[in-house]
Amino acid sequence: MVQVPADWLARVFLSLRRGTSDDAHTLAAELQPFTEKPGQRVPVPRTTVLRTELALRGELRQVKGDERRQRLSEEAEYLINARLGQ
Repeated sequence: MVQVPADWLARVFLSLRRGTSDDAHTLAAELQPFTEKPGQRVPVPRTTVLRTELALRGELRQVKGDERRQRLSEEAEYLINARLGQ
């Protein structure tokens, strides 16, 4: 389990919901229950975190706007650091 702030997960959830791929939408649905405790750090299964990283990276390859690309990159980087315990 990886401890991740629920507020941050809500941000990732919204990014994935706006995504274009089926993977992004599937992961958004999987993350939704973890976003329901604002202001708290919630335990998220490590496999969910890893699949979310991959979905964000997939969206990053498809996105054209620089602002959205930067946000997705930051979100993926945060998940990597959280998963590695940094």
